[in-house]
Amino acid sequence: MYVIVRSAAIYIYPMQDYSEFEQRLGYTFRDRSLLNIAFTHTTYVFEHGGGHYESNQRLEFIGDAVIDLVVGEKLYNMDPEADEGYLSKMRAISVCEQSFAEVARNLGMGEYLLLGKGEAQSGGNDKDSTLADCFEAVIAAVYFDGGFEAARDCILNNLSGIISKAVNGEIFLDYKSRLLELAQIRGERHVIRFEVLDERGPAHQKEFEVAVFCDDEVLATAVGHSKKDAEQKGARKAIEVYQERYPHVNL
Repeated sequence: MYVIVRSAAIYIYPMQDYSEFEQRLGYTFRDRSLLNIAFTHTTYVFEHGGGHYESNQRLEFIGDAVIDLVVGEKLYNMDPEADEGYLSKMRAISVCEQSFAEVARNLGMGEYLLLGKGEAQSGGNDKDSTLADCFEAVIAAVYFDGGFEAARDCILNNLSGIISKAVNGEIFLDYKSRLLELAQIRGERHVIRFEVLDERGPAHQKEFEVAVFCDDEVLATAVGHSKKDAEQKGARKAIEVYQERYPHVNL
């Protein structure tokens, strides 16, 4: 363990070996204290008497801006004739919580996250929102440690596949509408419905568990921080199941 002193606060980060993560990420840090901050959730900071600025929230702010610029530039160069509306739509699909969470899982970020006890017990290290925020923070850490080009390389190394899928129409923002469309084409007619199975947690950390039904069969379940979020996550999972069950159905 080592101690970082900032203002009047004494905040303790546990030692972590990031070497394996750096290999997956494709970048080696000169200043690994940036990674300590990037992996530190607000609940951990408050539980240990630190200030909000010692969590990864400030890094998220920078990471979000850097990713927007890099992905926007990538899309701009991919299609010289694309208009602003198309570019904005493709960036919104590529730069979203689900995309970042997917990349974070591939990088194994959840195993390094520092969470408060309650957040850890509720599965916080695998929540889309927490993983997405952590990914943004890590990109900001790369930016501060190695500069814009290093951050650009990390972003493109990890998001290029998602950008390509977005451009090719394989990723959607509205998975619920996509599922409803699938259920009404090519001669197949199925009733899709969403049902809230559980609502739990305090008002500021509410979670909803939703099941997605195809007729009377459950296709998927998902948990989200709002009913809409849970429905979108559930619909995304349900699309994969539905297309496996009815492989001739496609849009």
